[in-house]
Amino acid sequence: MTPIIHGKLALCSSIRLGILAGLCSLSVFGQVSAVRSGSFEVGPFAGASYGIDKFRVMAGGNVTYAFKNKYVLPYFEYSYFPGIPRTISQTTSSGFSEHGKFNLPLNDIHGGVHVRMPVFKESPFVPYLVYGMGVMEFPARRESLTYTVTTSTGIGTGTATVPVPGESDFTINGGGGLRYYIGGSGKFGFRVEAKVYKPVSGAFSNNTIGKIEAGFFFQLR
Repeated sequence: MTPIIHGKLALCSSIRLGILAGLCSLSVFGQVSAVRSGSFEVGPFAGASYGIDKFRVMAGGNVTYAFKNKYVLPYFEYSYFPGIPRTISQTTSSGFSEHGKFNLPLNDIHGGVHVRMPVFKESPFVPYLVYGMGVMEFPARRESLTYTVTTSTGIGTGTATVPVPGESDFTINGGGGLRYYIGGSGKFGFRVEAKVYKPVSGAFSNNTIGKIEAGFFFQLR
């Protein structure tokens, strides 16, 4: 047998062994479902939003639990948006005109459901839909503003510390995402998600806010 023929036979044998090993590994993976009932997931994430004023970074985490129906996961989520700029203009009872710009932290607190939609049985890739409702709120605080006042001698300026009331805006949101389960156990994985928020009351009621987040998750049971 020539070396060339011998090499071709060895190559074919290697390919067959590789295919056989791959089929065996898929068979082992298929023995455990990544999508199952009774799973409790915890998942930190980071991402960005647009629509409050411009692109803003954010971070947070959520928890989900699959009841007897393994496809529907109720969830609770918290996100933190640092440094949202705000502008205030007001006239005091003394006739002062006050103006100021400052940054406020914004909190997103809401709950809802993830609806998992396995495309292929036992596939590690599981797309899902998401719907939620809750509040976007910023805390009350005190800020330094610049004021102007017109007097008989001209226009004067100065600074004053004034209270800025907090606010909570009721918000609904919806979108979709994709989970990727690592390994045969399905207890670890990565997740990407895109959602649109629509505040229905309060300071942001004229805004439509988009949010993209990515993170990992792990199942406690």
